[in-house]
Amino acid sequence: MAWFRVLVLLLALSSSFALGCAASGNAGANRPLPSNAGHAMELFDDAIEPRAAGLDLEQGSDPRTDALLRERAQVGDATLRVRIGTLTEKQEGAETRYQLGMKILETLTGLYPPADDFNVTMDATSPSVGIVRSLQDGIVGKTFIAFVRAFVRPDGDHELHFHLAPDTKPEVAAVRASTTKSEH
Repeated sequence: MAWFRVLVLLLALSSSFALGCAASGNAGANRPLPSNAGHAMELFDDAIEPRAAGLDLEQGSDPRTDALLRERAQVGDATLRVRIGTLTEKQEGAETRYQLGMKILETLTGLYPPADDFNVTMDATSPSVGIVRSLQDGIVGKTFIAFVRAFVRPDGDHELHFHLAPDTKPEVAAVRASTTKSEH
């Protein structure tokens, strides 16, 4: 019977180790991923909200009433406070792509955050490529709320899509409230 107790202990330890690994940046590496299509493309649109870049086009919007914010936080792999560390412009034929290097400052929600330092790419189809192009010098060092989700590509590899919102106290509170179950 002693061997049975040792076996149970080893199984418990290996389960704890596996759960600990799942909480790291490598979490869910082998999980099935959806394709980036339909409504998911609207939620994780590789865009930066103009307010987040300092272009206050909207007056007085309340993040607590933003249905897309709530849905992004609920269905995304993670919602993070990030700092842009690098911006790289890449010319691929006639198309210019921008790669944003991000560092996680805080994980707000989600079970599948990327590694602490990760990259996302914006191409010509991103609605915010003009913002990045015009703010190249000012975007590095800025902080944002990043909603991220991994998707499978047609070639079977995966890619990370995102949406960047302002890093403000009301935005953070709205993210946290969107994933907190109310007790009634």
